[in-house]
Amino acid sequence: MRNLGKVDFLAYLRAFGLLARNPQIALAPLLAGVINVLLLMLFPAEIGSGFLGSANTGLAQLLAQLVWYTGLGFALIGAETAWRRGRAPFDDTFEEGKRKLGDIALAAFGFTFLVTLGSALAGILGIGVLGVVLNLLATYFFIYTIPAAAIGGVPGFGALEISLQRARGTPLATLIVTIVFIAAFTYVPVLIVEALTPVLLSNSFLAQGTVINILVAAIKAVVAAYVALVLAKAYDDASYGRYR
Repeated sequence: MRNLGKVDFLAYLRAFGLLARNPQIALAPLLAGVINVLLLMLFPAEIGSGFLGSANTGLAQLLAQLVWYTGLGFALIGAETAWRRGRAPFDDTFEEGKRKLGDIALAAFGFTFLVTLGSALAGILGIGVLGVVLNLLATYFFIYTIPAAAIGGVPGFGALEISLQRARGTPLATLIVTIVFIAAFTYVPVLIVEALTPVLLSNSFLAQGTVINILVAAIKAVVAAYVALVLAKAYDDASYGRYR
């Protein structure tokens, strides 16, 4: 039975159990995180000076975002399989992800562009709060872009239109998953690292910047796996109605 207008709050709890049984969902985001650590080492923020240095840093940050959201796309494939079958073999996820890689990458680029566009406009106009508002709106309306490409098989930028349709059709469910998406990626890793800071600082090896960055990447990978699970469920509910 179609049930597109309600929020499946229980799914947010069930996702923890699915993640515990399918930790491999975090592998693609972990790989993306490690690649981003390498990018940070190759193109640190302080590299160069003036326009050239800013351009290099900006391109590295853009590439890092694309890599990260592509990893999330692979995780979404595994997450959707886990909801349907109870298990998500990594080999199956990887093979399907390879077939859809081009569409996932284009969707990741479109999502990244629209989310960062608000900050760019706010910077030009000198209105900081405008950037925050535009970023939140872009995240809300286009949060299903990557799921549409990874799960729905929607070609490239067509996923943007699908996301807009799904968000307009399920406003409350989209609002909830957007809040979880933003909170999980913005605050959870920071809170965990802060809690671990005394332990990290007590050991010279753990206190090294690269080690900390890899630890953060691992934490974000687990967070991304959970987000993938709830986002996959929200997208499927918005598209087809609840199936479990």
